[in-house]
Amino acid sequence: MVEAIRELLVVLHVSTGFVGLAAFWIPAFARKGGRLHVAAGRVFGVCAYVVALSALGSVSWALLHPTSWWGRGPVSLADIPAGEIMVIAILGFLAIVVLGSVETGLRAMTTRRRPEDFAGWRLRLVGLAQAAASLALLAFGLFHVVRTGGIFWIPVALGAAGIAGYIGDRRFLADPRPTPMAWWYKHMEGMIGCGIGFHTAFLVFGWQRLFGGGLIEGAWWFLPWILPTAIGATALRVWTRYYQRRFGELPAQIAHGAPARAAD
Repeated sequence: MVEAIRELLVVLHVSTGFVGLAAFWIPAFARKGGRLHVAAGRVFGVCAYVVALSALGSVSWALLHPTSWWGRGPVSLADIPAGEIMVIAILGFLAIVVLGSVETGLRAMTTRRRPEDFAGWRLRLVGLAQAAASLALLAFGLFHVVRTGGIFWIPVALGAAGIAGYIGDRRFLADPRPTPMAWWYKHMEGMIGCGIGFHTAFLVFGWQRLFGGGLIEGAWWFLPWILPTAIGATALRVWTRYYQRRFGELPAQIAHGAPARAAD
């Protein structure tokens, strides 16, 4: 029974993840605000919630009751290699990031005419969870980097990035409408951030599960960890600048009093 539940969680997570990966790219290239954009965005949003919550359920199970999760007989966390705990911890962290990103992206859209309602309780709760997970991941990574080095710089980097992201989100929660179209940029940021989490998890964990080995071996093994973030962050910056220019909200345009072009 326990094994069946575990497999059900894994199948739900993996299958929904594949649907979400495909659905992510449709809104990226479809006409913004069009029916296809909206429909695919809703599918991606549902997939993101399911993937994140199923991952959090699996991670919580593995950490709180490792004996039933690992199926190795009586076992405690102290008996599990640090590398395996790192994988579980990173999966949990990515799940929280995906959950926070999709909540941010969708809430920015639904509250675009009511910016004072943007900072809902779910967004604040996920933000606190991200901060706590980031600190825990950073501490875990630093502890093992000092002892053994190697791949444990990955949780250090992810934890530091998570803390930086939380600080930036806090600033936006305090002032959710610095410009008329700030919701547009925040929507893009949330959905692209969610996509980064999807693609990182697939390239690092999903690929290995499907094909029995890492996507890249040898000296460049770390590329799957950083490529989604590098590509996604660059795309977000380019698109944000494009739309800021289009809406007359570049800093130089605002300084010269250029009229902003609002969009629904």
